[in-house]
Amino acid sequence: MKVNGNNDSVRTRWYAPILGVLLVSAAGSVAAETAWPGFRGPSHDGSVGSQLFEGDSRALAIGWKVALGSGYSALAVGEGRVYAMFADGDSDYLGAFDSESGDELWRYRIAETYAGHDGSHDGPISTPVIADGRIYGLGPYGHLFAVDAEGKEAWATHLVDDHKATKPHYGFTSSPVFADGMLAVQIGGGEGRSIAGFKAENGELVWTLGDDAINYHSPVLATLGGEKQVISAGRNTVLGIEPTTGKVLWSYDHEGDESAMGGETIVPIPAGDDRLLLLNKFESSVMLKVGKKADAYEISELWSSDTIKRTYVQPVIHDGYIYGMTGRIFTCVDAATGERKWRSREPGDGFPTLVGNHIVMMTKPGTLHVIEASPEAYKEVAQIELFDEHSWSEVAFADGHLFARSMGHLARIDPAQAEDGGSAAASWIASTGFGAFLAGLDGAEDRKAAVDAFMAEQKSFPIIEPSAGAVHFVYRGEASDVGIVGDMIGFRREDPMTHVPGTDLFYYSTQLEPDAAVSYGFLPDYGEPIPDPLNDRANGGLFGEVSWFSMPAWQSGDFFGEASAKGRLETVEWESKIIEGPRSVQVYLPAGYDADEDRRYPVAYIHGGKEALEQGSAQAALDNLIGESVAPLIAVFVLPAEGEEGRRGPGPEYGEIVAKELVPMIDEKFRTLDDRMSRASVGTGGAAGTALMVAFGNTDLFGKVASQSATLMTPDRVAGMLKPADELAMVIYQEWGTYHLRSPHEAWDMADGNRKLWSILRDHGYRPTGGEVPEGFGWAFWKARTDELLTNLFPNQG
Repeated sequence: MKVNGNNDSVRTRWYAPILGVLLVSAAGSVAAETAWPGFRGPSHDGSVGSQLFEGDSRALAIGWKVALGSGYSALAVGEGRVYAMFADGDSDYLGAFDSESGDELWRYRIAETYAGHDGSHDGPISTPVIADGRIYGLGPYGHLFAVDAEGKEAWATHLVDDHKATKPHYGFTSSPVFADGMLAVQIGGGEGRSIAGFKAENGELVWTLGDDAINYHSPVLATLGGEKQVISAGRNTVLGIEPTTGKVLWSYDHEGDESAMGGETIVPIPAGDDRLLLLNKFESSVMLKVGKKADAYEISELWSSDTIKRTYVQPVIHDGYIYGMTGRIFTCVDAATGERKWRSREPGDGFPTLVGNHIVMMTKPGTLHVIEASPEAYKEVAQIELFDEHSWSEVAFADGHLFARSMGHLARIDPAQAEDGGSAAASWIASTGFGAFLAGLDGAEDRKAAVDAFMAEQKSFPIIEPSAGAVHFVYRGEASDVGIVGDMIGFRREDPMTHVPGTDLFYYSTQLEPDAAVSYGFLPDYGEPIPDPLNDRANGGLFGEVSWFSMPAWQSGDFFGEASAKGRLETVEWESKIIEGPRSVQVYLPAGYDADEDRRYPVAYIHGGKEALEQGSAQAALDNLIGESVAPLIAVFVLPAEGEEGRRGPGPEYGEIVAKELVPMIDEKFRTLDDRMSRASVGTGGAAGTALMVAFGNTDLFGKVASQSATLMTPDRVAGMLKPADELAMVIYQEWGTYHLRSPHEAWDMADGNRKLWSILRDHGYRPTGGEVPEGFGWAFWKARTDELLTNLFPNQG
């Protein structure tokens, strides 16, 4: 670790010889009555000292809720107004809303809407800040601006056009910090321009400094060593900066990594007693002590721990304990040692705000929870179903109210008295046979024996009740907690399983289509996913080596057994001139290929051929299907070149290799039908997108294409290659699963990308076959549809 104290390295632009006087006369502060002035609240640590509840009230009620456009930007609240940045589909705005009624008072147009991409939603990410009667903000394209209390622009500048900054992939996200008449913004402008100081009065650039990489970082204001300073952390270095002059007071090389949930998204967390918490690595975080002796700063590492990690979420700190997310698990950690005190799957992944001695958690699915800030155990005291859409922003607290926003709404939440009355409506589980078993346990003298007897009656696991469409996943074992992952839940989400008191039984119930098939795994005691010990059907993939199951109406395919006539595989190798290296394929020749030397065959080029052979049992399927539902054909299984295996896909030159080297070589070596309607480009999973690109990029060679579960964020690249069907005939098989790769807490769903491509193909006049099936992601499901895929491409006409 490298420590520098009193580093005066700073690039300063002196706009007037009396700058110091101007700064003093212009210096102000966030108005005292502004209860939540901007990102991370008045103390820049996500906390406020006021108590949420008065007296015995321990409930929440919605004061008002109004429509709001999409955005990640958190809220600023002051002087009876709530300020939010959002997108309406055409433009990004800063809006002002009355805190009493939720009425929109005005909106200021920032720029055209920053469209979500690669898994993100539309709209701004940076949070505005209120100070000295103005509101300051930063739009995702780089528009830095100030408006007055009525929404009139005071000044604006552009980080890219005016200050040579580079827009990060997801846009500018840094939330401006106001201090002593200055705005500090991490602009990421390259050498000497990681962070900049602008005059809040007129937007003039005063200073820039720092060489560290800046992407999705935000500075904070803190007092360390008795000195107020802007704390700026980049990927590798954290700095303490005097706000008005940009003088570097100290610097420390924290050695962050390049992960999105680590070094690329650090927001320093003031931890009290001259300490800073940095979530600087994917697998760990670090607590620093920033002390000062005489005129020199001394920075030391107090601890590094893996108890807070793998998260975008900034934690909060109360009475010496840290409360934050570790992955998707809410965790309490001793701030003095980094040791974990407790962890809980409830309330789910979300964003904490500390209000007095309570943590208010806004979860990504849209529920709001109030939790005691106690190191003893997780204890929830109130919750409310707030939004139906995602929320990715911390809650603000002002004037006794909570304010929250989602991707579609803005709301005020008020403390309330808990209502007396009956329990909530019985769960749908109660009406199932499994629910009757659970109810019967209440009167059982020996719960263990009752569970043993029930489990012994089951023919398979998970427990399926077809008439109700119900599936009950069960786990037995000594564990304090068990979670579940699965295709039916989605990526980056772990749901808690319910523990049956007095037993070692945990369960999770859901409802699925009668012909569904999905993967799932269990997570005992917060560990990694494991297969279901009661289910021997294994499937690898997104969740690791886990289990899979199918509903009764799902058809598995019966074409993988011993065939009466078998084809053979031949390995063909060549030196590619395009990539200047060796390449190889395995060529399947059908039974009877050698018996009739005059016969020629259509060819299916299977991208991702290694997986298709090893995991998809493609050779056995061909042996059984050819001559039955599928016409005799040659299949070319393209093997990965050195360095390709394990990547997201082959390089950009892959299509050229197929078109200019592979197809001519196969046509020369084997008896093929040399016309485009006798060639198909086929891919599954990660290779499906490759199959589409190769086919539509080389329509002179390929007249047929098959795609299974293409990993498409958007279909734009494929769509841009399409010609109308009346100009170019194509046979297209496109199939995907409802439970394809998707993140329910983020803005990406590969199934949706496939649905859009299907619609685009039909709009171009094509009539693809296949379609959507209620299945997950993995070879256990894909291989079962090999017959449908091949029959659509090369049906047996005999």
